[in-house]
Amino acid sequence: MSLTIIKSTDPLTINNIIMLIYGDPGIWKTSLAFTAKRPILFDFDKGGHRAPNRKDLVPVNEWYEVANLSPHDLKDYDTIIIDTAGRALDVITDSLKNDKNNTRRDGQLSQQGYGKLGGIFTDWLKTLRCMGKDIVLLAHTAEDKDGDDIIKRPDMVGGSKREAYKIADMMAYMTKEHSRGGTVRVLNFVSQPSFLAKDSGGMGNIIVAPVIDNPNQLGNIIQATKDHINGFSEAQTKAYQDLDSLRTSLMNAENADSFNKLIATLDKNHMLYKQMRQDIWNAAKPIASVEFDEANKCFVDINNFEPADDQANKSEVTV
Repeated sequence: MSLTIIKSTDPLTINNIIMLIYGDPGIWKTSLAFTAKRPILFDFDKGGHRAPNRKDLVPVNEWYEVANLSPHDLKDYDTIIIDTAGRALDVITDSLKNDKNNTRRDGQLSQQGYGKLGGIFTDWLKTLRCMGKDIVLLAHTAEDKDGDDIIKRPDMVGGSKREAYKIADMMAYMTKEHSRGGTVRVLNFVSQPSFLAKDSGGMGNIIVAPVIDNPNQLGNIIQATKDHINGFSEAQTKAYQDLDSLRTSLMNAENADSFNKLIATLDKNHMLYKQMRQDIWNAAKPIASVEFDEANKCFVDINNFEPADDQANKSEVTV
């Protein structure tokens, strides 16, 4: 099988993402999740029925029920909701305890068991993502202490939460905040010292509207996230195309004038401006007949260049 290489000048489109939303019970996490595009919810937490805007769901009691999903199983859905990620890990843990090699004498998972737990969960998520689905992980809130400070984080067991942090494109702490208009629910994508978050989509913090007012809210947020990431990818692709074009031009640059003209074409706001300047400098440096004039901030041909002091001396002699 040949190796697939995506060059820096090729566009890289993100078609689906993983989003992690955590918050206290009753904060509307599940209701918000159901506003995603064509959702189906895997109900590990047995609370999906309470959402007023309930869509299709799958009650999950044992891991084998969802461990080997196929594209056909999910063909009618665009968004997979895991409610909750913490409880899904518990269900996987129960399945692992059937093998004594995964447990200690006290019945808890061994180090090997915890390693398998994280691997099974992340591989499962990757499989769903490879089917072209957006994934929304819901989680309750837990607290960690950092000295006297309390940090909010998703309630997930062991090293699995770290793996979830890594693979999530977006992570928000959902909570209630007080405003002039009263109490509002907010998705906090911008990280603060008091909670964990991730904002790859540049969404900032978003006030959660009642379902009846915005029945497609999470779907719109997910799409806006993908548009932002892909927009950046397109800009990055264009920037590297510009860099390649410059490097091609540098192959034909042989004198000071050609290097100066290339410098004049550079945009100081370009994403790769510093790299472009450096490439021009690196290309000019080996050419013995070209030097950089620090006083005038430009390249000069040595044969045609006379230092300012020599020009002054010549003027004095002529006079």
